[in-house]
Amino acid sequence: MSEVLSPKSKTKIIGLTGPIGAGKDVVAKLLAKQGAYIIDADKLAHSLYPPQSTVWRSIVKEFGSRILKRGGEINRRKLAEIVFSNKHKLQTLNKIVHPALKEKIRAILKEQGTRNTELGTQIVVNAAVLKEIGLLDVVDEVCVVMASKATRLKRLLKKGLSKQVALKRINAQLPHKDYLKIADVVIKNEGTVRQLKAKTYGVREKRLYYRTTF
Repeated sequence: MSEVLSPKSKTKIIGLTGPIGAGKDVVAKLLAKQGAYIIDADKLAHSLYPPQSTVWRSIVKEFGSRILKRGGEINRRKLAEIVFSNKHKLQTLNKIVHPALKEKIRAILKEQGTRNTELGTQIVVNAAVLKEIGLLDVVDEVCVVMASKATRLKRLLKKGLSKQVALKRINAQLPHKDYLKIADVVIKNEGTVRQLKAKTYGVREKRLYYRTTF
């Protein structure tokens, strides 16, 4: 049971996670079409970056002005190049961003949970770093979208990433087994979008609470 909602609330909070290229963003969009309220952790993290904000100041202090655009905004592509090439720097960035991101997500969950207490709606926290942020205690169930490394690499290459960059991003995330340890539901996404759609809607319809694989 999520610790941010009243025990009387019928709203269910799903933690949606998985490694880059597995397809969790597609699953999030499919759930949104079914009425779920989606909290996109990646987009929220970027919203913490406006010039002169607390997070912005900490990032610039750590990584220097080389990551800034002319207007003072953080060049996310440049920052990504730095952190995905150095595990220590990625950990440093996470220590800056994750606490603020967790606080923001918890606030949204409380607001939406209160608003939808009687509706029995579904709130989905879409976050590749669900465990790292420390959000396992605020969700009722964790749904992990998985795909083989080869499949994920192929998808990232189709999106225009170089093989070197794609592999750096893949290798920067949790090992396969670590995702499975936190999963209540696992959706294997090795096929078509149509197949993924069928699996996703099946998960939503059954609202599973036990550990299983589709």
